[in-house]
Amino acid sequence: MQKLPETGVDEMTPAELLPVFYENNNLGEDGGLSSPVVRIEVSRNFHFYMPNYNARRKAVLWHDVHHLVTGYSAATFIGECEISAWEIASGCGKYWAAFIIDTSGVMLGCFINPRKIIQAYARGRRTKNLYHDDFAKEKVLQTSVGELKNVLGLDKVKKETSASFVDLINLGLFLVFAGLYSIVSIIQIPFLILYNGWYALKRKFLDF
Repeated sequence: MQKLPETGVDEMTPAELLPVFYENNNLGEDGGLSSPVVRIEVSRNFHFYMPNYNARRKAVLWHDVHHLVTGYSAATFIGECEISAWEIASGCGKYWAAFIIDTSGVMLGCFINPRKIIQAYARGRRTKNLYHDDFAKEKVLQTSVGELKNVLGLDKVKKETSASFVDLINLGLFLVFAGLYSIVSIIQIPFLILYNGWYALKRKFLDF
């Protein structure tokens, strides 16, 4: 298995780095775009699947590039929660699937490691992301990570960003919405359980 280089990443482009990123995180050659399902890693011993719908497919490339430029891990659950907080704070634009998924990530992250979520949220309020479609896909893929960091303001804002009082108020208001959403989303749990049972049987008996 290839590994992302420890140095020199800022001089490389997403086009060069994403194949290694996909391999390291078992995402398939295209980052899972062609897969009908998404595998969600909760811990080393527990995971589940959800449908890979078109709205998510539209957001996933930018999400993966965000991992490269922010440094938040895609291999750990808290890393995904951190990038959720950063994306919410920096804005999901028209990518509603990213907003919905990130909302769940922020809520779960607050239970796992609230300090990291607050830091990621504060960092997001001081930087930009790719969900606003300011740059064409081809240009982003061929631009160095270092230059993307500069354009998005990430070169000036560290991961361990201290939250201001306004940041905390802003996050608190968002969590009120996220809490209400979480209550409503409970009705999805039986459907998710049924979907995972169906998918497990399909893989076992149909070699899918």
